[in-house]
Amino acid sequence: MQRGTRGSGVNVDPERVRQARVEAGLTLAQVAGDDVSRTLIHLVEHGRARPSPAVVNLIAKRTGKPAEFFLLEGASEVKPIALTAELHRVAKQTRELAGREGLTRVEISGLRILEAALERGFELVRSIEARATTWRPQRRSNSRRRAPNDPRASVPLAAAQHAKHRDNKRKGPV
Repeated sequence: MQRGTRGSGVNVDPERVRQARVEAGLTLAQVAGDDVSRTLIHLVEHGRARPSPAVVNLIAKRTGKPAEFFLLEGASEVKPIALTAELHRVAKQTRELAGREGLTRVEISGLRILEAALERGFELVRSIEARATTWRPQRRSNSRRRAPNDPRASVPLAAAQHAKHRDNKRKGPV
């Protein structure tokens, strides 16, 4: 999931988020899954973070509640991501239409091409949505940034500071 700018997001009722999670018998980690951090879910439940529409949809999907259940009065509308379902539905209808009797070979061939294109579109959108929902913030490393060829590039910060202090101590007074 892509991170929004500070202050962006949807106004949700924190109590309802927690209530839905508890009623579903889920932990913070289960609601978060591999898509967001459990800390984000905790912050949302305590009213200290405003989730993006995608996160509200994720919470709704995992808890089995409609996204609108979580919105505060006057909050912007959250639309569930339904394009994949729509593409799949239209592809199925196209397949059924191609199976009707009385169609010419050209019509059947055209409908099969359309069905294949819709299925590829379905796969593409599903892939994009999956990538959009798996964003996680990068964890900070405890090492100093160094040139890739520096042998100390992977040395933790405390060890690097200790080595610098030790080297300065060896030099003695100038």
